[in-house]
Amino acid sequence: MAGYVGIAAPLVRGCAAALAATALALLGRPLLGGGTPGHPVGTALDGKAGAGGTATYAHAEVGGEYWVALPPAENVSDEPVTLLAGEFTDVPRGLKLVEYRALSHRDTDGHPLGVSPVRRGTGLPDPIPLRAHSARPSPIAPHRPGEVFWAARFQVVGRITGDLSGCRYRYRHGGVEYEQTLSCATRVRLGPPVG
Repeated sequence: MAGYVGIAAPLVRGCAAALAATALALLGRPLLGGGTPGHPVGTALDGKAGAGGTATYAHAEVGGEYWVALPPAENVSDEPVTLLAGEFTDVPRGLKLVEYRALSHRDTDGHPLGVSPVRRGTGLPDPIPLRAHSARPSPIAPHRPGEVFWAARFQVVGRITGDLSGCRYRYRHGGVEYEQTLSCATRVRLGPPVG
């Protein structure tokens, strides 16, 4: 028996050390289903909003900047929701995030689709002079679309190796802060400039 105790003690210590290292490595990583530590996964937003396929833009230039809107935030629950933030969880190599901004559908004549070159006059009007709503929460009534949407401004810094995806919103619902990742995919590729 004594021989087994002498062998088992280092094995137990080694397993405990490995478990502790794994637990530390997992801290700060997203939880299964899209939440992060401290923010449970919500279900109040329409999960089908951006599931209509992949938006493609094949005219990006290295050094160029482009706006990409997240899908609309529509409240499908029976209680009000307060939208707090939006972001892409997966940004491919070749794209550098410049900023996120919350904008009103009223200022942009509806919800923009696809990719909008900055200062080119096509797609999303240049949001720089538009009123930003990023600093304050945006209420969404039950069973209604949100008035505010989030968009990201990216700069192309090289060959783009994947798609923008994972549109995550953070919101307050019933006094609890949730995160919910909606299906979305935007493909940006280098190509001849438009017009």
